[in-house]
Amino acid sequence: MKRSWKQPDQRAHAWPMVARFTRELREQHYDLLIDWQSNFRSALVRLLARADRVIGIHPQDGGELPRWWRGYHPPEAAGRVHRIDRALSVVRALGWDGATPPGQIGEVDDALDETLIETMEDGEAPILLHPFVSAFGRFKEWPTVRWMELARSLAHRGHRIWISGGESDRTRRDAIVAGAGACVHAAPETKNLTAMAALIGRCQGVVAADTGILHLAAIRRIPSVGLYGPKDPSIYAPRQPWTHVLRSAIPCSPCHLRDCDHSFCMSAIPVVAVERALLELLDRSDEEVASH
Repeated sequence: MKRSWKQPDQRAHAWPMVARFTRELREQHYDLLIDWQSNFRSALVRLLARADRVIGIHPQDGGELPRWWRGYHPPEAAGRVHRIDRALSVVRALGWDGATPPGQIGEVDDALDETLIETMEDGEAPILLHPFVSAFGRFKEWPTVRWMELARSLAHRGHRIWISGGESDRTRRDAIVAGAGACVHAAPETKNLTAMAALIGRCQGVVAADTGILHLAAIRRIPSVGLYGPKDPSIYAPRQPWTHVLRSAIPCSPCHLRDCDHSFCMSAIPVVAVERALLELLDRSDEEVASH
């Protein structure tokens, strides 16, 4: 729906989607609606849903809604904390006082086609490099030439390297594959996030920028390195011990910009540091497997 709305030639198709979404939303009656975003889009859901009670984040914790907007919120702001802790502050306001639960994901491994599984079982598990983020956050990307250098160096060490990306990333993905040389290939394409999570589970390691792929790898307990610049990793990065976060020491990082002309904070992350962090995670993972 969002994608169709953003494209003027497709906008006419968005209205039936909006109507269907509204109809499905209002078919149910809800005792409680929890809004962890508290922005204008989630406000629309608040207005359309038939909910007896609504609770969102504290106004001082972000969001876009004014204090007088309908709904409850925690009595105190969570402050500058990780997004998980901010979300939990809403749950705790409802009376829950347990520890922070680990991330979990449902059964996804059966989401891969059998023919795809057969191609993956030949040789060692690959290392997945995911260079891309959504168009909205391009300034969070590591330079393409760095990905080429990293892929080439890891391949020279004997690792099998996959480069993944969405449908709109194919041209840039293929350029990285071509520039990195032998043993570097485009990752098998997946139809949805469930299949992508299954694909990640077949990898021995993942390197990605500040994107959902990194969080999928963390939930799947795959050793992974996250590259951060504009966003504060203490708020947005995965927190699992098998995930390592790298960021440069550029004074303007992190920032609150929605766009940037130079992205020095990303280009300043050296390839050698990324490779070293990944190899250390892989060595630690091998040692843990051997100790069991």
